Amino acid sequence: MSESKKYRQKREVSRLGLQTFFLNVENNHYDFGANKLIKDLEKKLAELETQIESDIKEPGYMKHMEIYFLKKELFAISEMKILYSYKHFETHLKFLLKASYQEIKESRLYKWEFVEDFLKSKKINPKEITDYAEMRDLRNLNNAIKHARNIIDNKTKNIKEFQNKTELKYTDLLEFYKRVEDSGLNFLKSLSNEIDKDLYEFNEDRLDKISEKLVSRMDAKTINKLIDKLESKK
Repeated sequence: MSESKKYRQKREVSRLGLQTFFLNVENNHYDFGANKLIKDLEKKLAELETQIESDIKEPGYMKHMEIYFLKKELFAISEMKILYSYKHFETHLKFLLKASYQEIKESRLYKWEFVEDFLKSKKINPKEITDYAEMRDLRNLNNAIKHARNIIDNKTKNIKEFQNKTELKYTDLLEFYKRVEDSGLNFLKSLSNEIDKDLYEFNEDRLDKISEKLVSRMDAKTINKLIDKLESKK
């Protein structure tokens, strides 16, 4: 295989991987089991509440206690859906960035501020990526569940589903999750498109800037050497 063919093949394989990356993101395996469990617990909860309502003479202390713990369990499962969803997104985001930009240090990707700053350095505006606001809400809620004593804090109180609420029910979490469920995939699809443009698209303006930068640092002999090397690899 010639050197030029080798470079062309490497470029095509890398670009194809970037363009089809999102296909691996669609598999959120936790949701299937969690949704079934929620459905089963809600059915049990409804049955107990119906039994209490129909039994006026017997207050049913044990049934009330069972309802209390069922609601707690439903709340915990709803929290786990949110935690898993963000972890699932974060894992694929790190992979996408590291595979696309080898110079990036994976150890720094845990800080969202670094991710945004890095994208800006590549002329990618994070706020213009599809579902940026939804992923901001998901990230803030994920952090509140993991670290805060109260889920409703300064960063989560303005989430649409939580506004004007001092205490949340599991149904509030599920309503929020329903809104952002596909946002991780949408964000990563949009980001991979922007990365593709950064790595593989070179319009006249961009070529002019690259050539101007090199010409300002190279003499004519070095420029001719570079042209020869590029010609040999195309």
